[in-house]
Amino acid sequence: MLVLGLVAILLVIVQSCSQPKVGIDAFSKGTLKRLSVLSTPPDQPKMYLTTTTGSQMKLSNYKGKVILLNVWATWCAPCIAEMPTLNRLQMVMGSENFEVITISMDRTADDAKLWFEENDISALTPWHDASYSISGKLRLPGLPTSILYDVYGREIARLPGEADWNSTEVKSLISYLVEEN
Repeated sequence: MLVLGLVAILLVIVQSCSQPKVGIDAFSKGTLKRLSVLSTPPDQPKMYLTTTTGSQMKLSNYKGKVILLNVWATWCAPCIAEMPTLNRLQMVMGSENFEVITISMDRTADDAKLWFEENDISALTPWHDASYSISGKLRLPGLPTSILYDVYGREIARLPGEADWNSTEVKSLISYLVEEN
Protein backbone atom coordinates (compact mmCIF):
# COMPACT_ATOMS: atom_id res chain seq x y z
CA MET A 1 0.00 0.00 0.00
CA LEU A 2 2.82 2.37 0.89
CA VAL A 3 4.46 1.91 -2.54
CA LEU A 4 1.14 2.45 -4.30
CA GLY A 5 0.55 5.62 -2.29
CA LEU A 6 4.05 6.96 -3.14
CA VAL A 7 3.51 6.24 -6.85
CA ALA A 8 0.17 8.09 -6.75
CA ILE A 9 1.77 11.11 -5.04
CA LEU A 10 4.63 11.10 -7.55
CA LEU A 11 2.14 10.99 -10.44
CA VAL A 12 0.22 13.98 -9.04
CA ILE A 13 3.47 15.96 -8.62
CA VAL A 14 4.63 15.20 -12.17
CA GLN A 15 1.27 16.15 -13.68
CA SER A 16 1.12 19.40 -11.72
CA CYS A 17 4.61 20.37 -12.94
CA SER A 18 4.00 19.74 -16.63
CA GLN A 19 3.15 22.79 -18.71
CA PRO A 20 -0.12 22.74 -20.63
CA LYS A 21 0.29 23.24 -24.35
CA VAL A 22 -0.41 26.83 -25.34
CA GLY A 23 -0.32 28.78 -28.57
CA ILE A 24 1.02 26.90 -31.58
CA ASP A 25 2.17 23.96 -29.43
CA ALA A 26 -1.48 23.10 -28.81
CA PHE A 27 -1.78 22.17 -32.51
CA SER A 28 1.16 19.71 -32.45
CA LYS A 29 -0.91 16.56 -32.84
CA GLY A 30 -2.13 14.26 -35.59
CA THR A 31 -0.62 15.24 -38.92
CA LEU A 32 1.12 18.19 -37.18
CA LYS A 33 2.81 16.13 -34.44
CA ARG A 34 6.27 17.14 -35.77
CA LEU A 35 5.36 20.87 -35.80
CA SER A 36 7.99 22.75 -33.85
CA VAL A 37 8.99 26.24 -32.91
CA LEU A 38 12.72 26.93 -33.13
CA SER A 39 14.37 28.76 -30.25
CA THR A 40 16.38 30.84 -32.75
CA PRO A 41 14.63 30.67 -36.12
CA PRO A 42 16.55 31.84 -39.19
CA ASP A 43 15.64 35.13 -40.83
CA GLN A 44 13.29 34.97 -43.77
CA PRO A 45 15.59 34.57 -46.79
CA LYS A 46 16.22 37.69 -48.84
CA MET A 47 16.25 36.24 -52.30
CA TYR A 48 14.28 36.28 -55.51
CA LEU A 49 12.20 33.34 -56.64
CA THR A 50 11.04 32.91 -60.23
CA THR A 51 8.40 31.21 -62.35
CA THR A 52 8.67 29.86 -65.88
CA THR A 53 7.08 33.06 -67.17
CA GLY A 54 9.88 35.11 -65.62
CA SER A 55 7.78 36.53 -62.79
CA GLN A 56 9.85 37.27 -59.72
CA MET A 57 8.99 37.66 -56.06
CA LYS A 58 10.58 37.95 -52.66
CA LEU A 59 9.03 36.48 -49.53
CA SER A 60 9.04 39.97 -48.03
CA ASN A 61 6.37 40.85 -50.63
CA TYR A 62 3.99 38.77 -48.49
CA LYS A 63 4.37 40.72 -45.25
CA GLY A 64 0.91 41.34 -43.87
CA LYS A 65 -0.13 37.72 -44.59
CA VAL A 66 0.38 34.48 -42.74
CA ILE A 67 2.23 32.24 -45.19
CA LEU A 68 2.92 28.54 -45.31
CA LEU A 69 6.15 28.08 -47.26
CA ASN A 70 6.71 24.57 -48.60
CA VAL A 71 10.08 23.58 -50.09
CA TRP A 72 9.72 20.53 -52.32
CA ALA A 73 10.84 18.76 -55.51
CA THR A 74 9.22 16.57 -58.14
CA TRP A 75 11.75 13.79 -57.45
CA CYS A 76 10.76 13.67 -53.74
CA ALA A 77 8.05 11.04 -53.09
CA PRO A 78 6.75 12.57 -49.80
CA CYS A 79 6.64 15.99 -51.51
CA ILE A 80 4.51 14.59 -54.32
CA ALA A 81 2.19 12.88 -51.84
CA GLU A 82 1.45 16.09 -49.91
CA MET A 83 1.20 18.53 -52.83
CA PRO A 84 -2.52 17.86 -53.55
CA THR A 85 -3.32 18.64 -49.89
CA LEU A 86 -1.37 21.91 -50.09
CA ASN A 87 -3.30 22.77 -53.25
CA ARG A 88 -6.59 22.03 -51.47
CA LEU A 89 -5.53 24.11 -48.43
CA GLN A 90 -4.87 27.09 -50.72
CA MET A 91 -8.23 26.57 -52.45
CA VAL A 92 -10.13 26.40 -49.16
CA MET A 93 -8.25 28.85 -46.93
CA GLY A 94 -6.25 31.07 -49.28
CA SER A 95 -7.22 34.70 -48.78
CA GLU A 96 -5.86 38.21 -48.37
CA ASN A 97 -4.68 37.00 -44.94
CA PHE A 98 -3.19 33.58 -45.80
CA GLU A 99 -1.31 32.00 -48.69
CA VAL A 100 0.52 28.76 -49.46
CA ILE A 101 3.81 29.30 -51.29
CA THR A 102 5.61 26.33 -52.83
CA ILE A 103 9.27 26.55 -53.82
CA SER A 104 10.65 23.88 -56.10
CA MET A 105 14.20 22.60 -55.75
CA ASP A 106 14.02 20.94 -59.16
CA ARG A 107 16.66 21.39 -61.82
CA THR A 108 14.45 23.88 -63.67
CA ALA A 109 11.25 25.81 -63.03
CA ASP A 110 9.75 23.98 -66.03
CA ASP A 111 9.96 20.67 -64.13
CA ALA A 112 7.66 21.96 -61.38
CA LYS A 113 5.33 23.73 -63.82
CA LEU A 114 4.89 20.59 -65.91
CA TRP A 115 4.25 18.46 -62.80
CA PHE A 116 1.63 20.98 -61.58
CA GLU A 117 -0.12 20.87 -64.97
CA GLU A 118 -0.06 17.05 -65.19
CA ASN A 119 -1.46 16.70 -61.65
CA ASP A 120 -4.08 19.46 -61.71
CA ILE A 121 -2.35 21.60 -59.08
CA SER A 122 -4.14 24.78 -60.06
CA ALA A 123 -4.34 26.89 -56.89
CA LEU A 124 -0.57 27.15 -56.35
CA THR A 125 2.16 28.98 -58.24
CA PRO A 126 5.23 26.84 -59.04
CA TRP A 127 7.96 29.12 -57.66
CA HIS A 128 11.55 28.00 -58.21
CA ASP A 129 14.82 28.70 -56.43
CA ALA A 130 17.23 29.06 -59.34
CA SER A 131 20.15 29.67 -56.94
CA TYR A 132 19.44 26.44 -55.00
CA SER A 133 20.39 28.33 -51.84
CA ILE A 134 17.12 28.33 -49.92
CA SER A 135 17.87 24.96 -48.35
CA GLY A 136 21.03 26.31 -46.72
CA LYS A 137 19.55 29.70 -45.85
CA LEU A 138 16.65 28.05 -44.02
CA ARG A 139 18.75 25.19 -42.59
CA LEU A 140 16.32 22.63 -43.95
CA PRO A 141 16.74 19.06 -42.69
CA GLY A 142 15.42 17.66 -45.98
CA LEU A 143 12.43 17.73 -48.30
CA PRO A 144 9.65 18.45 -47.90
CA THR A 145 9.87 21.07 -45.20
CA SER A 146 7.11 23.55 -44.47
CA ILE A 147 7.58 26.81 -42.58
CA LEU A 148 4.90 29.11 -41.19
CA TYR A 149 5.60 32.85 -41.19
CA ASP A 150 3.52 35.43 -39.35
CA VAL A 151 2.31 38.72 -40.81
CA TYR A 152 5.64 40.36 -39.90
CA GLY A 153 7.66 37.81 -41.88
CA ARG A 154 8.93 36.03 -38.75
CA GLU A 155 9.17 32.26 -38.71
CA ILE A 156 6.75 30.94 -36.12
CA ALA A 157 6.91 27.17 -36.74
CA ARG A 158 8.18 24.50 -39.09
CA LEU A 159 7.33 20.97 -39.98
CA PRO A 160 9.88 18.64 -41.56
CA GLY A 161 8.44 15.87 -43.68
CA GLU A 162 5.09 15.11 -45.22
CA ALA A 163 1.76 16.24 -43.73
CA ASP A 164 -1.90 16.15 -44.65
CA TRP A 165 -2.43 19.89 -45.16
CA ASN A 166 -6.14 19.33 -45.65
CA SER A 167 -6.66 17.99 -42.10
CA THR A 168 -8.86 19.48 -39.40
CA GLU A 169 -5.86 20.33 -37.19
CA VAL A 170 -4.19 22.24 -40.02
CA LYS A 171 -7.32 24.26 -40.75
CA SER A 172 -7.67 25.01 -37.03
CA LEU A 173 -4.03 26.14 -36.84
CA ILE A 174 -4.35 28.41 -39.89
CA SER A 175 -7.58 29.91 -38.53
CA TYR A 176 -5.87 30.51 -35.17
CA LEU A 177 -2.87 32.22 -36.81
CA VAL A 178 -4.98 34.42 -39.09
CA GLU A 179 -7.29 35.47 -36.23
CA GLU A 180 -4.31 36.12 -33.93
CA ASN A 181 -2.86 38.68 -36.33
